[in-house]
Amino acid sequence: MPSISDLPNEVLQLIFETILSKNEPWYPQTSENKWAKPIGELRLVGRRWSDLLTDRLLYQTLAIDNGTRAKQFINHRKASLRLSSSNVRPKCQVLHVGELWTWGARPVEKKSRVSKDNSVVTPPFLEGLIELFHDTIVDLELEFINYFTLPTSSVRAIGRITNLRTLRLCYDKRFASGNVPVGDRRISFHHDIDLLCSLLSGAQGLKCLDMIKFDPPYLEDISEHDLARVQLPNITHLVAGSATSTDVAVSLATALKPTLTMLSYSSFDINGEHFRPVLEILEDTLQGLHITHPILLKPVSHLKFSSLRLLQMSSWKDCRSYCSDLDMLSHAPIEILALSGYIFASHKVPKSPFFPFERLPALKRLVFYGRDSRFTAPECYLKACQEHQVECLYFSGSSLPDLMEFSFSTES
Repeated sequence: MPSISDLPNEVLQLIFETILSKNEPWYPQTSENKWAKPIGELRLVGRRWSDLLTDRLLYQTLAIDNGTRAKQFINHRKASLRLSSSNVRPKCQVLHVGELWTWGARPVEKKSRVSKDNSVVTPPFLEGLIELFHDTIVDLELEFINYFTLPTSSVRAIGRITNLRTLRLCYDKRFASGNVPVGDRRISFHHDIDLLCSLLSGAQGLKCLDMIKFDPPYLEDISEHDLARVQLPNITHLVAGSATSTDVAVSLATALKPTLTMLSYSSFDINGEHFRPVLEILEDTLQGLHITHPILLKPVSHLKFSSLRLLQMSSWKDCRSYCSDLDMLSHAPIEILALSGYIFASHKVPKSPFFPFERLPALKRLVFYGRDSRFTAPECYLKACQEHQVECLYFSGSSLPDLMEFSFSTES
């Protein structure tokens, strides 16, 4: 009789992912991988399971925001590589490095941190983590403390990440104490504008730049001239928000406009004026736009968005009044409307479809994201779609590029 051992690796991987996703205990953020412990237990079953889990799931997403843990992890992985008789090794695809202290006086410890160990991650630890996974990382997030600065060696290490597609930059301002370490004065560093240009020019395969939590001082003066002096990658997706410097976002939107087709803007402010200049720059080139709420479009309701094909909204209940007077909806060739499906998990689900479908003459599909194929929208939404000849779809993911690919790949 066939057993689980007879299943192909692809099916076995889906089973493992389902088991792990349904058994997710809470782990402190200093843990390198919330799945590490259960994966370690499953690997004991046998060589095949061990190799499969190591190759496809172990450390697939790695989050480290503690210097002590970073050092322990690097030493552990190097020892494992020396002692292992197998050629199979973990493939980290998403690396998040928080508490990154690279310059200046030491930051004061955060009282809100869960871990009693408040050691910060320094550039040598960042370089050590990248060295372990430089050929598998596709998504890198760096959370800088106090200074947007990196030594030249770290910039070069990031440049050696051969398949980097998404770069997320974050900044956290803290109180500091003490003096600049003497050793820092003898090391070559990249600061502020120079660092941003160096990171972008060194990652020619980059497709997404995420600056939603990025507003360091001394970067507001960045200009088109600064960006024009380096070879920029063909970035197609810019992610920003109310915490993003408007000046930085405007300069980037201008410089990246030839390739930029998607914009994600997150803000729960009632005024979208903050990001109006960016939307004006990209009016004729945007194909996909993600906003948290339609009220953010009011300052740009006069724009035509002549290339916009997909509009994604995270928060959409009680917004009929905001959409009814947005002229841009009637002029933009929007074919896909993507709405968060999480609203159906609450008890305040609108009893009738919120959206004035008649203002979207080109609409072909309504996609509820964050929900898989087992979910079905309330009958009133299905009926409204049927009346307006709009196809209703469900998608488990939430990123704008993934929604674009999913929505348009289903075209007949």
